Amino acid sequence: MTPEQLVLKRATQEMIKGVGGLEAAAGFCRIGKSVLGDNQSVTKPDSFIALDVIADLEPLARDRTGWPHVTRALCQRMGGVFVRVSEGRATGADLMGMLARKVKEGADVSSALCEALRDGVVCSADARKVRAEIMDLMELLAAMDAELAAIEQDG
Repeated sequence: MTPEQLVLKRATQEMIKGVGGLEAAAGFCRIGKSVLGDNQSVTKPDSFIALDVIADLEPLARDRTGWPHVTRALCQRMGGVFVRVSEGRATGADLMGMLARKVKEGADVSSALCEALRDGVVCSADARKVRAEIMDLMELLAAMDAELAAIEQDG
């Protein structure tokens, strides 16, 4: 099994754990727990989870760290990153507030990175903290982009 396939298997495992395990997951999708077990098993290299099953289960695993597990792994495999876009539509007036938050979030990224580099070495805990700040900034930028796209579409 390739390293990329192992990542997908682990993501499937995390998603299923987030739903409550194999039995719980089977109750929320069209396949049974034995097939789900094969889908997450590294000893079953030819068994991967179907897209409609991911669509059924992934929303239910929202509270588990790393969510959305499989979608995030697929984005990474395609050379990208998953960025959540907030639900609901902001108003044009909200753009000024978003801009102010973008400045703050950008400063938070810079501050966290400077703190991580203070001793000249970025450890894994430092990297995790900086990456969390970067994700906050990317999510805000995605929300700004979605709002501007809606304004553009409305004409």
